[in-house]
Amino acid sequence: MNAFQWTTCSLLAATLLRDLLRRWSVAALPLRLTRILVWTTAIVAIANPLQVTRVANLLGIGRGADIVLYAFALAFAAVTFYFYAQHLRLRRELSAIASHIALREATRGGGAQ
Repeated sequence: MNAFQWTTCSLLAATLLRDLLRRWSVAALPLRLTRILVWTTAIVAIANPLQVTRVANLLGIGRGADIVLYAFALAFAAVTFYFYAQHLRLRRELSAIASHIALREATRGGGAQ
């Protein structure tokens, strides 16, 4: 392994260890396991890039770098759609709250007080 691989794998291992040592809650378990899987996959891919190329070849993709690019492009699209949906949901909820407050504080007859 070269200096980049040692440095990056060490930093990722520290991040993985931090995630493993934090207090676990049942609600955060799926996100925590996803993060651990991502960090572990990154460590394996950086430490042994030939494995990424082998996986790419099994899927009919020529280079390992291409499969990483495709994975990031798909992940970016998925995260973008997720955050856009969350943004729309929050706007609807904010509108509902504003309507509720406006109706609760409305005065009869529309006169200023």
